[in-house]
Order: sequence, then C-alpha cells, then structure tokens
Amino acid sequence: MIVLAFICTLIGGIIFAITLFKPRHKLVQIASYLLFLLGVWAVSPVNNLRQPKVVSPSQVVYRFDENRYLLLTGYRCQGQVYFIDDKEQVYYQLAAHSQRVYTEPYRHPAKNYISVPLADLSAIDTSIDGGRSFKSIELGIGNYLGDHDSPQYDVVNDRAFILAKDGTLFASEQPYGYRGWDMLTKRNQKNKIIGRSQMIPDTIPPIPDDYTGWDKMQCDYDADDTILPDNHPLLEVFQQWLGTAN
Repeated sequence: MIVLAFICTLIGGIIFAITLFKPRHKLVQIASYLLFLLGVWAVSPVNNLRQPKVVSPSQVVYRFDENRYLLLTGYRCQGQVYFIDDKEQVYYQLAAHSQRVYTEPYRHPAKNYISVPLADLSAIDTSIDGGRSFKSIELGIGNYLGDHDSPQYDVVNDRAFILAKDGTLFASEQPYGYRGWDMLTKRNQKNKIIGRSQMIPDTIPPIPDDYTGWDKMQCDYDADDTILPDNHPLLEVFQQWLGTAN
C-alpha cells in the first residue's frame, strides 16, 4: 500500500505538471492534483490519532562491560530484572517482579560465570553458561547478611566472593554445584566438608586491570514512565478504517 501511495503521488504530480501547459484539460488537472495530494497525505505522519502507550520505566542498573548488563523495569528501583548480553544475543529474565537493586560494592569481571545477588543476599542467581540459564544459591544454613552487611562483592576467576563486615569471606563452589547450592566459608574448610579443590582463600583475588564494568549497581529512584511513539501514516489509518490493516 505504501508503494501504491508513492506511485499515486508520482503519477498525479506528473499529470498535473503536464496539464499546467494545457488549460483546456481542467477536469484532468483537478483530478491529478487531488491524486497527488492523496498520495502525499498517505505517506505523511499523523500525530495523536491514538493515545500514546505508557510503560513502566526501564533502566540499566548494572553494566558488566559494553555488551552485558542488567536491565530493571519498574518503579522506585524495584521490578522485573533481566540479564542481557547483546553480543551473544542472550536475554534472561531473572525476576518477574519486585526485585530490588543490590546497593553494596559489586564488581563482576567474570565472563561465563554470572552471579547476581538479591538486595538482601537471601539468594544469589548464578549461571555458568554466560547467562543462558540460572540457578539460585544461598549463603548456607546459619549464615545471614542483611542490608549493608557486605562491604565487598566480587565475581572473579569464575567464582563469587562476598566479604562480610565481620571479616568472614564467603566463596562459591568450584566446580559449581559440586557439594550443593550454598556459599562456602573457612568453617566448611576446617570441618573438612570440602576437598582441596574447594580451598577458601584468605582474601578476595584481585580484579583484572582491564576491568571496565561498574563498581556498584546504579538506579534512578524517580525514573519516569516511558512513552512509546504512536505516529502512523494516514494510509495506515485508512487501512484501519477499511479493516485491511495488518
């Protein structure tokens, strides 16, 4: 239909130009002029024909690198959370609703191993395949870290490390899921619950010098609604009236 509109515009314009030099063809001149105007109108944008669609605000709350990031859709920094890798075309919904942003220091240079904590560290969404699938792990029985109890959360060497304010260092299993779905501490090591491959270091391993990700999640608490544009060509409106629109 758009092609037809352009053809009508072209034909109408040509015929109208020709009839300008032949005044006796008044009827043809008027018809060609109307055809030209109809073609122009058909491909011209018409605003405010329908109410614009308003959706919840969406914002990037954390960026691992230039291609990978966490997207939050919702109000007051709470809502749906997605892990997205534009380069690898990975889109995974971590939370369908009501997830809040983790506010403590958080660095994540690891690539295939993804570790995304809930705001209160009650659970940690973990992936070992670059974000294509996730499982939830926890700090373990008897361990609890509330808001502002974790001075540092780093994910490096395909392992998550959480340093609590009391000096306790939590580390995820390596290999992932070998013993269970809990974070490990020195206490597990002393009790010989874990093998030598699960040794807990004394400190968090250093972050690579070429790390370009963020040091903390960021969120605009007062982010506004997103208004989607709703402009349609007049021809599309005609199609809607005729019932032929796609």
